[in-house]
Amino acid sequence: MLPLLTSLASLAVDLGPAAIRGVASLFRGSDTAEKVASAVEKADAVLGLSKESKQVAVTRELQNLPPEAVVELEKLKIELEKQVTRRQELQLSDKQAEHHETQETIRAGDTAQDEVVRHTRPLMARRSFWVMVLYIIGMEGLKAFAYGSGADWTLAMTLGTPAFAYLGLRTVDGFAPYSKSSGDKVTSAIANVIKGRK
Repeated sequence: MLPLLTSLASLAVDLGPAAIRGVASLFRGSDTAEKVASAVEKADAVLGLSKESKQVAVTRELQNLPPEAVVELEKLKIELEKQVTRRQELQLSDKQAEHHETQETIRAGDTAQDEVVRHTRPLMARRSFWVMVLYIIGMEGLKAFAYGSGADWTLAMTLGTPAFAYLGLRTVDGFAPYSKSSGDKVTSAIANVIKGRK
């Protein structure tokens, strides 16, 4: 029963009492869900508690519930997991929509009637790229002659951001030797481990 309580406490602390009550209302309210929400509120009321400490406090409160509440706790856990999944799907679709909008803006600018508008983004992207390249070469050249510590890669990537945005690059793993599919990453990682053993 402890693994159930621990995972439920983790979900409850992440989502908060309002989400717990909202989920409980799906199956016409629940005294058990109300007790879970109250336990989270009590943990939140203590200032300075870390997330882990709140989870421990909520788990302790849940251990005081009667054994017959286990079925309701399991149902609540399943519903909270669904809630987390829904939130992740919404965040992902928001990010995809944001990227799509950025790319549409770039495409619209590339075909604009006004010549200044049509040339501004590509010009910024080219300048951004060349400033980044010159900065890296310059700073690494100075480092080769014992002046300074070389290019700061955070600054270099910041200088290159307009170029990367224009090219549609969202994440650095776009240059990875494997596709963005999770299965391919695992397969590639396993293949590398096997190669290392030989």
